[in-house]
Amino acid sequence: MRMLEVSGSAYERGYKYGETCKTLINRMLEEAFYTELKGKWTKDQLLRESKKFIPFIEDYSPEIAEELRGMADGSEKSYEEIVLINLLEEEPYFEVKRCTAFAVTGNATKNGETYQGQNWDGLEREWWNGEISLLIKIKRKEGPDILDYTNPGILASAGINSKGISLSWNTVPRIEPLRKGVPTYLLVAEVLRRKNIQDALEAVVEAERAGCFNFIITDETEIYDIEATPKDVDITYDTEYIVHANHYVSQKFQAKQIINKHVLNSIIRHNRLKKLVKTNLGKIDLNTCMNFLRDHVNYPNSICRHPGEEKDPKLRGLTLDSWVIVPAKKEIWIAHGPPCQSEYIKYTF
Repeated sequence: MRMLEVSGSAYERGYKYGETCKTLINRMLEEAFYTELKGKWTKDQLLRESKKFIPFIEDYSPEIAEELRGMADGSEKSYEEIVLINLLEEEPYFEVKRCTAFAVTGNATKNGETYQGQNWDGLEREWWNGEISLLIKIKRKEGPDILDYTNPGILASAGINSKGISLSWNTVPRIEPLRKGVPTYLLVAEVLRRKNIQDALEAVVEAERAGCFNFIITDETEIYDIEATPKDVDITYDTEYIVHANHYVSQKFQAKQIINKHVLNSIIRHNRLKKLVKTNLGKIDLNTCMNFLRDHVNYPNSICRHPGEEKDPKLRGLTLDSWVIVPAKKEIWIAHGPPCQSEYIKYTF
């Protein structure tokens, strides 16, 4: 996996990211937006829409806005284009992605340690021979340092900071219309800048959110799940475990979603992961967590995702990366590609 270290001011960090990953950022723009949405949106229309989100971003976090400006200059793209990449989750014709995530702690684990894990699933065509994935070590002048898993041009997709605040997350059905606000990926970036669990949750609750999503947020001892829409949130706390896939599970939101094939597959993965966790209660350690993410029940649409026999090859799914985070040790273990075919490698500060 490509690894990058950035430091200095927010602008300087963004500039180095943009300069180093210029070619990949250009490819992300071309493939995920200009080609994918051709015939539906023109480039000028996309950038006009992107510009409408900028005031919300700048009001929410001037630091994040400066990093995006730096990335734009470093990659020789416009500010609006970098914001557009960070609107990937809010893309008008966004295909449902398949990710499965969990957190365990307390009596669920062998030594009471907290673990958080996820399979980051996408499409086989997005693999780019492994070049889609980045791990960025961010050294900040003020506030926690960050180990940030992400994709080119996106500020943050998941990770852990030096205070132990960790985040994994899931796409969920759009049960409310998207609105102008703070893009989901930039909420991820802000959570990873926070010093404690309350601040991390406030970064979500107090934001003018643009879209729908589910975040699992943990520290050394606490595990929270926060399902969100642009207008509302529902927060779950557990002393042992949380599992989540790509559908709403809280009573507040679940009845608003339509049970289609994507939600059905999500329900199957959610229930399978829940069964694996419950079967191993009290015995879960790092290796157990890794094995959860290698599970192939309902293959190829399993927790560990593989290309199937879809008529359209552009829709064939794949687990692009898999990780287990250990907040107390400030570690993230990442398997690059499907975890059944890859070893987990430890990254730390």
